Amino acid sequence: MKNAWIVRPPQISDVDPLLAIATAVSQSAQPILAIRSQQIDGRFWTITQQTQPIGYAALLPLPGLPHLFELAGGIAPRFQRQGAGSFLWQAVQQAVAGTDIQQITFTTDGLASPASHFLQHHQFELEHEEWTMQLENVATAVFSPSTLSAKLQKVARDTAVRTLPQLYERCFAHTPWFQPYTAAEVSATWEPSDELWTLVSDATPIGFAWLHFPEPTVAEIEPIGIVRQNQGLGYGRFLLTSLLQALQNRGVQTVTLGVWATNETAVHLYQSLGFRHTSSSYSLTHTLPPT
Repeated sequence: MKNAWIVRPPQISDVDPLLAIATAVSQSAQPILAIRSQQIDGRFWTITQQTQPIGYAALLPLPGLPHLFELAGGIAPRFQRQGAGSFLWQAVQQAVAGTDIQQITFTTDGLASPASHFLQHHQFELEHEEWTMQLENVATAVFSPSTLSAKLQKVARDTAVRTLPQLYERCFAHTPWFQPYTAAEVSATWEPSDELWTLVSDATPIGFAWLHFPEPTVAEIEPIGIVRQNQGLGYGRFLLTSLLQALQNRGVQTVTLGVWATNETAVHLYQSLGFRHTSSSYSLTHTLPPT
């Protein structure tokens, strides 16, 4: 059936069948919905058999990392293990050869999944593992911030949009997990319930935490950091324990955060405060050969 496969740009009529495929392979609908508004930037491919869409691939830009694109897509289950995925991947590689795309990454919940096996067979390598850590029963926990000469301040949204990108860079520019924000990206992703808290010492912000509230009693801290010159001095523990105490006073029951598994200093801090590793995600990355 290989001769019946065609890889082409998406069409409006592809949206409904591709949404069904995305659901079947546990992929986000967002890239497919963008077809309707024609905001796909030429990096979306549909594979068809006898004019019927049987799969797709999309490359999504990552903020602050112009060389790196995230892969989304999949093949309808009934057409898997027949070579259609390899046929589509070959077409994608040919289409992006010689462009500004240097690396392609894919995030998965498990390395034993069919998608992971497929990608590793096609020269995707494990780049990093990220842990989700969770603190439950916040209401009964005991938090004891140190007596450092610093204070926690909540920042208004407009100020947060301006200051978060610079603070993030000061905290993480030297790390492998650095993925910078722009003010426009902060503004676009800011939810009405979000909060930015900064840690201030001698009138200067030396740390921050961006809080999200997916549910009234659930808080997500992502990201959180201390500027490089103040790391290793206890400010990270002070920032986190102060936040947890404030969240406890507001009736929050559960707090989650993400951390690279190799960030041993942060993992140790979170574990010492009662956070437990609840799940992992894995980033598989393919580096395109130079042209």
